[in-house]
Amino acid sequence: MVATRPRLIGLLAAHFAAFDSSRLDRLRRLLRSVQEQTYKAPLLLSWSADDPGSAGGAFEEGMAAKAKAVIQEFETEGVVHSLPQLRGRRSQFEHYARLRESLKRHISSGEQPWVYFSDDDDVWHARRTEEYLAAIESRPRAEDVVHCRIHLTPGLAPRLAPTATAEEISRMESEGQLRVAISADKDDVTLFGTATGEYFDAAARFSVFDEFFERHNNAVISNRFADIRFRAHLLRWRGGVHRFLPRGARGSESGLPWMYFYDRPTQPYSTPASEEDLQYVCEELPDPKRIAGLRQTLDCVLFQLAPTQGPLQISEQQFAESLVGMLADINPATVAMAMDRCRKHGVEEI
Repeated sequence: MVATRPRLIGLLAAHFAAFDSSRLDRLRRLLRSVQEQTYKAPLLLSWSADDPGSAGGAFEEGMAAKAKAVIQEFETEGVVHSLPQLRGRRSQFEHYARLRESLKRHISSGEQPWVYFSDDDDVWHARRTEEYLAAIESRPRAEDVVHCRIHLTPGLAPRLAPTATAEEISRMESEGQLRVAISADKDDVTLFGTATGEYFDAAARFSVFDEFFERHNNAVISNRFADIRFRAHLLRWRGGVHRFLPRGARGSESGLPWMYFYDRPTQPYSTPASEEDLQYVCEELPDPKRIAGLRQTLDCVLFQLAPTQGPLQISEQQFAESLVGMLADINPATVAMAMDRCRKHGVEEI
């Protein structure tokens, strides 16, 4: 009897803003790389575009129509299967929630497919899906999540041209023109330990993906940090994570094996100051922009950790060393700010 191979399904969420026509070119680039996969698996898409009634007016109608034309072109060729367009901006995980509901309607009882993820401006190596399949089939302890430890980015270089191909990316990597992002072979499992890598590096059983939405309400799903929370959900999964590197280059291929190219240059993250940040302005913290950066760091960490039921309790030592200790500025004002952010996220110091 021939064993049934695991079923893989790709998930893609996309929003097209009114004045970002380059995103359509990068979507086309992504779908071409999906089309070139050595192992074919369905790719499901949920997408949205800005409302015609907002600032862009008729131009936005044109963007939605252009996006629809690109999607339909690749749908006709069987590369992608799209849900109908949503009007107005949706977060990435609001799109994933929609894809989850669609899958639940079509997955038969007892079926347990695997899902994996893509940004709309990524480029896939031609063997990305094949490598996930090999990792799933070779995982040593029937883990529910497999996680590739390597992907490529531009590093400090600019974004690649929308016409760039996976083959060209491999050549650029072999010539040292791209940054190779390699994550650890295991996570720090302490409370404030890091879950290294991106969730785009992972494939998971549908039940793992489904549980994330079961455990979180709409406020979490629409939150800007939902991706970080989801990464922690995957990479600290109680059923285990099999971390792997793709198999070596073949034939005329050059350079390291890789799974996908993440087309975002390395740059310092900054967030504009908000009215909420002004409450922390004082002699020790006079700059609202600096406060905004500190708040963003604290909120990001605490959002990952706060449980869905009951408060998270941390010790005085964990608060001082692991939370406040990671900040560049440590003074009474930042300590007070950290305590306030803990209260807002339902985290108790004991």
